[in-house]
Amino acid sequence: MTGQQDMNDRDLLDFPGARRLKAAGKVAPPSADAVAAALAAVRSAAADRAEGDVPTVELEREPVVAVVPVRTWRRRLPVLASVAAVVAVALGVAFQPWSGSGDGHGSSPAAERAAAQERTGTAPYWKVRTSHWSRNSEKAQKDESYETVWLSRNDKRGQFGDGPVREHSELGMAGTAFWIDRNPIMWDDLNKLPTDPAALRARLLGKATGESAEEGLFNGIEELLARSPAEPRLRAALFKVLTGIPGARVTEQVKDSTGRPGTAVDLDADTWRLRLIIDPGTLHTLEAVTTARNDGLKWGTQKLRAGDLLLRTTYLSVGPAWEAPKPAPRP
Repeated sequence: MTGQQDMNDRDLLDFPGARRLKAAGKVAPPSADAVAAALAAVRSAAADRAEGDVPTVELEREPVVAVVPVRTWRRRLPVLASVAAVVAVALGVAFQPWSGSGDGHGSSPAAERAAAQERTGTAPYWKVRTSHWSRNSEKAQKDESYETVWLSRNDKRGQFGDGPVREHSELGMAGTAFWIDRNPIMWDDLNKLPTDPAALRARLLGKATGESAEEGLFNGIEELLARSPAEPRLRAALFKVLTGIPGARVTEQVKDSTGRPGTAVDLDADTWRLRLIIDPGTLHTLEAVTTARNDGLKWGTQKLRAGDLLLRTTYLSVGPAWEAPKPAPRP
């Protein structure tokens, strides 16, 4: 067997179930006499049809195994994977082509469609499921809640736990906005944002300057990476801007509160320490955490120590959605 033949065999057998099929055993090829008899029968049938004024069909001698769809699929797959690879290489992170944010997409048709819609941005909604944890300011009690939000170009709907779905509207805004400090980025602006990190930073900050502007940029990028249908190239640029904020520190191979691995970006802001944990494969926000920066910080009637948890938002799942529940009538 030649090297070229071996490569062709691997190409043709590179499909789900091929190993099981191969393990089931080999079937001996037909004898030369059997092949000759089959060809004679086919030619005889073709001759009979020709006598009845039926057009003769020339038989292709090319083996059936060389069907085009298999090779076409193999050519397309690297194209899709290469986009994620370019994003990952640009960021210096591990290559995980179109992996999910916690739920594990696998290779089901629904997961493939969701991944495709995230790339093209054609799904009408972006669905976000979160868990919120906050420290009560009056006692050592911890408040936790769950929320599901459906965002679209024109509206936003939310549901706490199993409660009614409510429509959220922003005064003076015609459509869904993502805020970078006081600078709104509209849904329709997402595909117009530059993907050069320096140009993107300038566009997001506008005229804002100072420490508060950097903190606003940090929090705004959390929103864009978690709650917007930003394309992978824009996500890569946002991550570069995030890690380039003065004072930002990057720690790889950390885990969020649910055990999902990610890359942490920390920023000290006044008396707080902000942390975002980002999925390095999808560049989605996994978790946002606020902790006390120093000992002695007062939180209501409590006196905190450095590292004490104050707020935490865990993004349980994010991704495109084709529909959203109708809002309940206002009471």
